[in-house]
Amino acid sequence: MIKELLEKYSAFVTRHPITVLLIMLVVSFFAIQMAGTIETKKSDIKSMLPSDVESIGTLNSIENEFGSTNAVFFAVELDPQYNGSDETRDIRDPAVIRYMDELSVLAQHTDKVIEVSSAASVLKTINNGRLPQSVREISALTDKNGLLGSYVSSDYTLALVKIQTTDDVDLKALEVELNKIIMEVPKPPGVTVALGGSAMESTVMEKSIGPDMAKTSLYSLIGILIIILVLFRSIKYGFTPMTTIIFGTLWAMGYIGLIGMGLSSQTSGVLSMIMGIGIDFGIQVVTRYRFELQNKLVPREAMAVTLNNVIIPMSTTTLAALIGFQAMSLGKLTFLGDMGTMMSYGVAASMVAAITVVPALIIIIDTMNIKDTYKKIMKI
Repeated sequence: MIKELLEKYSAFVTRHPITVLLIMLVVSFFAIQMAGTIETKKSDIKSMLPSDVESIGTLNSIENEFGSTNAVFFAVELDPQYNGSDETRDIRDPAVIRYMDELSVLAQHTDKVIEVSSAASVLKTINNGRLPQSVREISALTDKNGLLGSYVSSDYTLALVKIQTTDDVDLKALEVELNKIIMEVPKPPGVTVALGGSAMESTVMEKSIGPDMAKTSLYSLIGILIIILVLFRSIKYGFTPMTTIIFGTLWAMGYIGLIGMGLSSQTSGVLSMIMGIGIDFGIQVVTRYRFELQNKLVPREAMAVTLNNVIIPMSTTTLAALIGFQAMSLGKLTFLGDMGTMMSYGVAASMVAAITVVPALIIIIDTMNIKDTYKKIMKI
């Protein structure tokens, strides 16, 4: 029964390679659309652990009742450029305090911001709502009780403006708005300001995921291509197996986008792992096909024999890999389960590409007279 199905499938692929390739290209076009919808997920300790962990469950209950917050900071720092200039040398300078107060007022009116606190707000609280007008007055107000210790460094070169937001804030939009405030408010001479805080770390990671994935994927492709070209010593048979991982990773990413799974910083390297494993399927098909050609078979016959003999071993390998990857979901860390699931999709897709795209391309290339085809196209 299985043998008959394999023979029918092999016959279909070898007789209708263009049809098979066109179907796979249509699937790939849809996958490209879906891959473009993939979103990056927030990476924090809570997202790495399942909700049935007691501490995470308790945290979720607290957040449901009382809400949760993110903390973002304006880091105001002294950075004088010239000796003997009138640039600020003490972060407690009234000009810097007024600057922090302006930042605080504007930040308070930003969407999803709950509270803004800084050295300026502390000083206004203990000075009847007024800002002190000299470093001496500021020192007199704060040195005894140390109220500025949470906002000003001990060497008076760095101060923080703490911004608390709701947990559902759009961090990308918040970053844009806060950067606008930094650009709009004139800084005292010798002062620099930048955004910081754990909430901003996730936006940095989100920005890094795309470039990092592109870089690691490109390096993987180049490395694998070099090895295959050396192995087969043929440009045609060197590039053909690469379609396995190209189409396989594309289909996997498309499916991830379709189901709305998303990527995180922990799972962003999964593409390189899929390529490293998936290329084996393409190599198996091409190697067996070249071996059958040595038995004096024509390309269609050689490919039919190849598919009849490699599909079952490749299916067994795929099944074993899927079992191993899905076992990663048994642990407590959820990102390991996500990684295992993504790799399962990638390996399965690579196997499908190896028995569809690869044989179809090889048959088309080995049976098509490129010169005659080119002449016919030019005549049209």
